[in-house]
Amino acid sequence: MLAGDEKRRPSLLLVLLAFLYGVSFAFAFRDLAYAEPGGFPAFYSTGELARYNLSELYNQALQNTFHPLNGGTGYFYHLPYEVALLAPISYLPQVAAFAVWTLISLLCLLGAAIVMRRHFPDFDLLVPFAFAATLSLLANGQDSAILVLVTAISFDQFVRGRDAYAGAILALGLFKYPFIVPLIVILAFWHWRVLLGFCAAAIPVLGLSFALVGRNGITQYLALLRATDAKENPGILTNLRGIIGVFSGASHPVLVIELSVAVVALAAFIRADRIPLFCVGVIVTQLVSWHGHLYDAVLLLIPMAWMYRNKVPFLKWSAAALIFATPILIARQQLGYLLGIVLCALVAYFWIPRPSHAIRAQN
Repeated sequence: MLAGDEKRRPSLLLVLLAFLYGVSFAFAFRDLAYAEPGGFPAFYSTGELARYNLSELYNQALQNTFHPLNGGTGYFYHLPYEVALLAPISYLPQVAAFAVWTLISLLCLLGAAIVMRRHFPDFDLLVPFAFAATLSLLANGQDSAILVLVTAISFDQFVRGRDAYAGAILALGLFKYPFIVPLIVILAFWHWRVLLGFCAAAIPVLGLSFALVGRNGITQYLALLRATDAKENPGILTNLRGIIGVFSGASHPVLVIELSVAVVALAAFIRADRIPLFCVGVIVTQLVSWHGHLYDAVLLLIPMAWMYRNKVPFLKWSAAALIFATPILIARQQLGYLLGIVLCALVAYFWIPRPSHAIRAQN
């Protein structure tokens, strides 16, 4: 990141954070395999359910049967093609499966960091492992690391001018579509081939998903969303929905949707070089995602790689703050909405006109 002693100092801090997170995770590893109802236990039971009856993947009664400790919220909502990963590991004992799942996540994060270093050689490979969002991801057994790798590869293709490939790769992340669709809208506004590539890959992905569960499965999926979505605690959400829910004391879904559409539209109108455009798009996507949690914030590793080496102090220090200030959100999950406020400040900064705008890529 920096040179000489200044470079070693942040690296030592990264080593310390990564070590502390690693020890904490290892210490609680066995318990975590069964802990979070909406995390790995939900994925593991989904793999078992898929082997039993794939067409009934979104049957709420069956999900309750295979995952009786779901707490009324730990259901599987992702598109069904993800079971290609979940079904094989469900043959293993749950702790062993959790170990494999964790290894997949770590490899995806390392792969994403390596991809980002192609464009930002001073991006420290330790950053993903010293980020509080990564500890949250591993502890919850979530699948966001796969999405980070997909997005990083798409970033690489987009920066190289391969718009259609970038869009097609993003389509592979549709298993968590709230983190993909807004980014596509932002990128495609100025680079229409992104949309072309996305559609070319999304059509077979969605077609496969429909074929796996059928019309009845789609109906069950929508019913599952309606029955459980209102149970989300706004305080733990790192997005607009969390901010509005905390400060208003109510969900206000229509207001959240209207603001989200407005933020995406404003971001799409920003004229910028490819690197900052993609990075701003990722930040906005995190902000407007409907179910944005701390573990989903690992996607911010992509804009952080750019922000770290930016000449604008606000961006550089904001990236550092995301590393060194977010650990508090591990201990106080109810403060997750504060990260959403930080993202709002970043997005607002990009809209402020200035003679030498910080949104320009620093090459």
